[in-house]
Amino acid sequence: MPAVRTQEIAAEQQVVDRIHQRLDVLREQARALEGEGHQRATTRSATGLVERDAIVHRAATRMHELDSEADGLVFGRLDFTDGDTYHIGRLGVRDGIEPLLVDWRAPAAAPFYRATTGDPLGVVRRRVIFCRGERVVDLDDDLLSPEATAAGDLRVLGEGALLAALRRSRGPHMRDIVTTIQREQDEAIRAPARGVTLITGGPGTGKTQVALHRAAYLLYTDRGRFTGGRILVVGPSTVFTDYIGRVLPSLGEDSVHLRAIGELFDGVTATRRDRAEVARIKGSEHMREVLTELMWQTPPGAPDKLRIVYAGQVLTIGAGDLSAARTRVRARCEADGTLPNSARRAAAAVLLDELWSTVDADHLDRELFLYEVGDRSEFQRFLRAWWPPLTPTAVLAWLADPSRVAGPDAETLSASYGDGFSVDDVPLLDELTGLLGDPPPPPRAPKPEWQLRELTTERRLGETFVLSCGLQEGWELYAPGLATPMALAGPGIDNDAAGLAQRWAEAVILREGHQVVGWTDGFDPHGEEGYVPVLAEPLPVAETDDTPVEEPYLHVIVDEAQDLSPMECRMIARRAAYASMTIVGDLGQATHPLAADSWADLVSRLGKHEVRALDLHTGYRVPQTIADYAARALAPGIEPTRSYQPGGKLEVRQVDDLAAAAREEITRMPAEATVAVIAADNLAQTLGAIPGATVVPASMVKGLEYDHVIVLEPGEIVAAEPRGLARLYVTLTRAVAGLVVLHREPLPAELVLGVGAGVVAGDAGAVAADVGGAPLAAGGLGQEQHRAGGVGASA
Repeated sequence: MPAVRTQEIAAEQQVVDRIHQRLDVLREQARALEGEGHQRATTRSATGLVERDAIVHRAATRMHELDSEADGLVFGRLDFTDGDTYHIGRLGVRDGIEPLLVDWRAPAAAPFYRATTGDPLGVVRRRVIFCRGERVVDLDDDLLSPEATAAGDLRVLGEGALLAALRRSRGPHMRDIVTTIQREQDEAIRAPARGVTLITGGPGTGKTQVALHRAAYLLYTDRGRFTGGRILVVGPSTVFTDYIGRVLPSLGEDSVHLRAIGELFDGVTATRRDRAEVARIKGSEHMREVLTELMWQTPPGAPDKLRIVYAGQVLTIGAGDLSAARTRVRARCEADGTLPNSARRAAAAVLLDELWSTVDADHLDRELFLYEVGDRSEFQRFLRAWWPPLTPTAVLAWLADPSRVAGPDAETLSASYGDGFSVDDVPLLDELTGLLGDPPPPPRAPKPEWQLRELTTERRLGETFVLSCGLQEGWELYAPGLATPMALAGPGIDNDAAGLAQRWAEAVILREGHQVVGWTDGFDPHGEEGYVPVLAEPLPVAETDDTPVEEPYLHVIVDEAQDLSPMECRMIARRAAYASMTIVGDLGQATHPLAADSWADLVSRLGKHEVRALDLHTGYRVPQTIADYAARALAPGIEPTRSYQPGGKLEVRQVDDLAAAAREEITRMPAEATVAVIAADNLAQTLGAIPGATVVPASMVKGLEYDHVIVLEPGEIVAAEPRGLARLYVTLTRAVAGLVVLHREPLPAELVLGVGAGVVAGDAGAVAADVGGAPLAAGGLGQEQHRAGGVGASA
């Protein structure tokens, strides 16, 4: 058999060599295309520059595709009953019309993942090719149609590709599963893009990997639609997104936006989670009402007294009247849909009305009063301080003051602020963005004087208000964005009466919502001399046509979706308003205090309706022994996952020193294995760094996997939050080879039941299972036996 394996490896090596030789040719063609593009630019014409940019971009994209796929490019082969043979890889490669390599996402490659002995789809032999760089190092075969006549000419090696792949150690980052995708996973990956695809399954079923491969598949099947960042993948934490961050690039896709929940609000990267009681408050839809009340309140530092002298009268508005005025501003704005950041004009009108109500007005004109007082610099300064532009981060920080929140949650909310924003704050910041509206744009910088004096033969668009005197029409007022006058003074104002014309123009400009505080020299759109008003507030910056517009997402993938709070659902729904969705999760791992009770409830929170559900029944990573032990912490009604992996190593011990016992366990682990020490968040912080292992707080471990896991003090994990048992279930299912549970305090009752009659609370013994083959029964660890110093269980 070794000679047969060597011969088969040599035969596959010839195929791999030919494919890589073809890749070298394609690279040379891409370089030549790039050179041609640069050559086009030497024509010095605009057309040549456009052609250069298009050709160079195309060449660079092709070079990136070819270079990113060098390692493990060829990984599979299909032999069919009709004699056809396909090699499967990470991208498609042709030599003329002959396909040398079929892209794993192409329909022709589907049998590689979907064929079974019960439904072989015309496949006789499925071969997995293991490469290191460009060298074939091993092969593994599945014989799917042994009765087919072609099978007699085929040599079959190995024990099954999936089991071979599962034996590999975990690394610090998730690997792609492109070589080991199974039938039910492939169906989820290739599901139609429209509507909502719900992918559910327990730990180790490959939900996350399926979701990422689905993103790559959608890009392959409809690249024109989804490329350019039109797919968003949302994960539960930055630890998780870092862990999965290399999967899509390894599949040749790097245009997907990968974000943690705490990164969805621009400018904020939150990693800290609030305590469960705080998360319950912030995650509730009631927070929208809290935020609405908050944003209309008086900003910190706003003046509490307005004093104006007019016509010999001292007009004053005190703190109480200012508070009442703010309430009236809010009522006006809510009646016509004006958002706070667009409400300064309404605020000015209310303040002027309030001032007018304090005037002895027998001999005064109201319109003149409103115009003159509203024009004053002291009034404008007060208005800007009393009604400033608001940002979501500033408004949310007001919650640190408990007096700003009504109800019993005020103190709890207030205590959560002061150490930066948490992940649970990010949906609130995002909500405030929509509630506040866009802040006023920054003032537009004036054009240099030399540009203002540069005359042209054609009329230009006005960039500000300009008052000028035409020979035929008399005084004309131009407005920003117009090349023709917006108003004519008419014959009532003589051409030489500049002062009277300016007062007329000030009244017109005031009706447009701008206060004139002075005049300076300038030019009208014809290049003729005129007068430019100095405004109390500069004009906003005009948007140019080439301002980039943020494209909406067309597909949103949400992993660990079972933990989304109502406010997090609102945040994601805004990004998925025009998008189809893939929702991935496991209700058995729902730990958020406001997690949905069912998938129907969650989909409804996201504002979606059309749903296709695909359940991954089989776990491929967590061994049966560990899966059965962890299932004791499952919520009632949740079906445990069937594990493809028999056996597994499990050890449960009571110890005196948790940290010392953990360090001792680490010394027994294989050198190349990944090891994690998982504990309740408070305990994890006190442990610090432990050589040879990664210390992970229980709240951050969701979605991660390690070869060996050491869980410290399960009772603390359960007691830390209302859904503590679900958190413990997550923690216990992170191991793919061995699990060690160390405790000083008594175990949770769910883990004690069924361990054995010889185990009692507080017994300083040990329960251990070291299983090499047969799985243990779900109800217990196996046959228990007493021994000196403790109680052991083995099977």
